[in-house]
Amino acid sequence: MRGESPEAVATLLMQQEGLRGLQGPTISPVYSLDGSASGAAAKHGFYACVICVAKKNLYPSVKALQKIGGSGVLVQPMTYIFDEEPLRWQRLLAQLGIDEAAAGNDPAAAAAVLASNGTAAQEAAPARR
Repeated sequence: MRGESPEAVATLLMQQEGLRGLQGPTISPVYSLDGSASGAAAKHGFYACVICVAKKNLYPSVKALQKIGGSGVLVQPMTYIFDEEPLRWQRLLAQLGIDEAAAGNDPAAAAAVLASNGTAAQEAAPARR
């Protein structure tokens, strides 16, 4: 995408509802050859923009990108998003009286503690219908 600066491109993207991503876009300068015999890299006002959008919003997001000057849109499926520790996990640990620091701040260790505490695990499990 063309732009005066990464900040200018970010502003354009953030003004579009579907182009804000999870926390905001990632914008990087695109370097190409400067045309000299040395083959040095040069910036020419192009920026690569990375945003995450829900699959159902893909087509409208591509159209919004094109409307503000985006081109060469590449789409990659997202398999996982490892964000901050989920609030529901923190609540479960608190409800079970599990000290996450004692588990080494390791979710797998905390899960092992949870698994070894059969009665608490049964009480905390949601009822299935």
